[in-house]
Amino acid sequence: MSSIDDYKKLMTEIRGGKLRPVYMLHGEESFFIDRLSDEIERLALADEERDFNQSILYGRDVDPDQVRDNCLRFPMMAERQLVVVRELQNWRIDQLEKLESYLSKPTPTTVLVLCYKYKKVDGRRNVLKSVQKGGGTVFLSDKVREEKVPEVLVSFAKNQKRRLGAGEAQLLATHLGTDLSKAVKEVEKLCLVTEEGGTITSDTIQRYVGISKDYNVFELQNAIGTRNVEKALRIANYFASAPKDHPLVLTIGMLNSYFTKLAIVHSMKQASSQELAAALKVPPFYLRDYQDHARNYSLARLVDIQGHLRQFDMRSKGLGGDGGDHGELLRELIAKVMV
Repeated sequence: MSSIDDYKKLMTEIRGGKLRPVYMLHGEESFFIDRLSDEIERLALADEERDFNQSILYGRDVDPDQVRDNCLRFPMMAERQLVVVRELQNWRIDQLEKLESYLSKPTPTTVLVLCYKYKKVDGRRNVLKSVQKGGGTVFLSDKVREEKVPEVLVSFAKNQKRRLGAGEAQLLATHLGTDLSKAVKEVEKLCLVTEEGGTITSDTIQRYVGISKDYNVFELQNAIGTRNVEKALRIANYFASAPKDHPLVLTIGMLNSYFTKLAIVHSMKQASSQELAAALKVPPFYLRDYQDHARNYSLARLVDIQGHLRQFDMRSKGLGGDGGDHGELLRELIAKVMV
């Protein structure tokens, strides 16, 4: 299963009241680790039990003996105690291994949460096996692929009893990038202003996140792909009116990614839909758009466009003596691309 599926399963288990003696949360994507740790912290103890039964430790401040000593204590007037160790990635692997004896035979009245972020624990070591041997859970939080970000946002909105359409999720993902923490915080904001059972619309996104449903990089790509010059220039003018919200360097980077995808479509004409979607890193329902757009730009033309993008990227950074007016540069770039 993917990290997303594992996350959903583990979150359901935690919310159902089934807590394990040890949670080893590790991997490159910090978002899932933070969310799981926060949920365990929220549900493991009642508010009146926290003062005496909750310990929040940091890897840079404690050693394995201190963590073990905290775990071996008995809870006070509560069913369990909670020990959370954050920033465990600051430990060397040999320090982590010193916990193995405890991990394989944990105290049944302690819930220990180990947060090892931004990298994986070496699977060749015995630490992960020790956690599983002791009845604990190991969760690997892999980086979410670009094409999966909209799915995460849709799923999060659903958990909040709101509906977020695929197009709106793609709009958020395109604008906010692959920083899941940032993207989900925006969805949380949108859920707060949308009634339970309601739909998060593009108008709501425009009002509260500041992403225009008509004037964004996603729509600029569509205008260029369908060779709608008037619409492309209209969006360019909108970008020029708010350069801080639509930096040219970022726009050029997004267009470079877009035209690279069109080149991939040309090079994988015999591929299945599933293979092509994986190569493009987009949800399958967007394939038709990319295939239609690729017909409007030959592979030779795409090579020329990549050259224009490199040139304008340098000019936007002042490496041509005319990088001052980014709005004019974008309009010129669009004219060259769509000529």
